Amino acid sequence: MQQTKVSETKGSYFVSGAVDFEDVVFRAIDRVNELLPDSSALAKRADEPLAAVGSKLDSMGIVNLIVAVEEEVIRQCGAQISLADMRGNEANDPLETVGSLIDHLANTLHCT
Repeated sequence: MQQTKVSETKGSYFVSGAVDFEDVVFRAIDRVNELLPDSSALAKRADEPLAAVGSKLDSMGIVNLIVAVEEEVIRQCGAQISLADMRGNEANDPLETVGSLIDHLANTLHCT
C-alpha cells in the first residue's frame, strides 16, 4: 500500500497520494451487505439511497455504514474522519445516496 500523508485544515483533510473514493465506499458497502439479508443489500451505484427516501437501511444499518466508511478511510487514506458530524441539511446530506457520499469524501479528503 502506498504511504499517505494527512493534514487537516478546518474540516478538510489533505491526503498525499491517489485515493479511489468509489472503492472506499464500495468496500464499506460490501462489509455492510454481509450483515444484511439479500433483500436489503445495497447496490453499488451512484443513485442508491442511503439515508434518503427509499433507503433499504434502518438506523442501525446507517450506523454500520458510517463506521465501515470511516474505517475504510483510515485504512486507505490514513485520515480519521467523522461522517456523523458531517451530516448536512436535506439539500446537502452526504449520506443521501452512494454518489453523494463518494462526492463528499472526494471534496473532504483532498488529494495533493
